[in-house]
Amino acid sequence: MSDNSKTTWMFGILTCVFICLTIYFVRSPILYPHVYQKPVVPSARLAGIPSGTIRISAAQLIKSGADVSGLDCYACHDPKHPPVIKFALDGQVILPKEHTDLIYSMRNCEECHSQEKPQKIQYNPDGSTNIPKAHQDLMQMAHGKAVKNNNCYNCHNENQLNTLHSSTGKKLNFDQATQLCAGCHGTIYEDWLAGSHGRTEGYWDHKLGPARKQECSSCHDPHAPSFTGIIPMPGPHLLHPEDAPDTHNSTP
Repeated sequence: MSDNSKTTWMFGILTCVFICLTIYFVRSPILYPHVYQKPVVPSARLAGIPSGTIRISAAQLIKSGADVSGLDCYACHDPKHPPVIKFALDGQVILPKEHTDLIYSMRNCEECHSQEKPQKIQYNPDGSTNIPKAHQDLMQMAHGKAVKNNNCYNCHNENQLNTLHSSTGKKLNFDQATQLCAGCHGTIYEDWLAGSHGRTEGYWDHKLGPARKQECSSCHDPHAPSFTGIIPMPGPHLLHPEDAPDTHNSTP
């Protein structure tokens, strides 16, 4: 057999193989509808991912024009007498009940809870926030390994509670918290500036619109920055079980 004949036969075989594969892929959705069926549900429910960040930072509140009167420390504290920090026997900061609302309410509940059943913060008779047992760990101070940074005045300005201060003593407002983080986390801050760390929203092509970088405290809780274990999102057909195709009664 000549080389030309061999080449012709080879192309002929490959052509047949590709034709068979094409027929298979075209017919598969018809033969196996239970495998290829796509749930018909609103796109918002299919997404399963909240549009907001994990937290609502002070910077976000200020920029949105929301009521930020709760950030005025001197609405309750005496400017002439800085609050005394109390520590437990294990070195943990004892957060006052008055601060639980401020810290807990800045979490984005939709990060884990269904948007169709919004969660509401519950309050105790004395006005303090009723923290569910499953969320008690959210109220623990854990900034730094081995409890080395569990001191409020490492970041908050003791003599001007409405401001922060960097490691060099520079006074910063609450909406400048990212600059405060940069003082200790320089390499991560550089990654954030470059866009390889954190969350950037908007447009990659700046001709079409601006790009917005979310602040550090929009994702990390300043009082406990490390992310704990997060329950993974379910598979596409398990996100909303009532919308999943019935595979038990389908005939393969």
